[in-house]
Amino acid sequence: MNKKKRLILGVSIIVVLLGYVALTTVEASNQYEVSEAVAAQGNLTGKIIMINGSMVPGTDNWDSLNRTLTFKMTDGIATLDVVYKGDKPDLPPEATDIQAVVTGQFNNNVFEAFRMLTKCPSKYESNNSIYTPPAKTQ
Repeated sequence: MNKKKRLILGVSIIVVLLGYVALTTVEASNQYEVSEAVAAQGNLTGKIIMINGSMVPGTDNWDSLNRTLTFKMTDGIATLDVVYKGDKPDLPPEATDIQAVVTGQFNNNVFEAFRMLTKCPSKYESNNSIYTPPAKTQ
């Protein structure tokens, strides 16, 4: 490979790496805790952001006809009304602290989410419900 091709290859790799770093930095800057999002709500209206927090127990309401989940989300400092449209997430009824990350945008004082991730439901299973295979007999 001649010097010119090696230089082009090297510069291309550097440009791709810089683009990746810039993209991940922008994505990380669009992630907020509930209290941060509520405080900056006026500046965030119309922007797609991600919010981390906990679902407030007993506030979730699933509308299967419209595939809509409404609930309150908190980080212990502030509370936010969330309307999520999509497939119903796995929400164990006995869970008292469900951590969630929602992606969407503010519309008035409500956060309208189109993506919702919850922590693995296996965290909420009791030890008695875990299957253990029977011991092998010789």
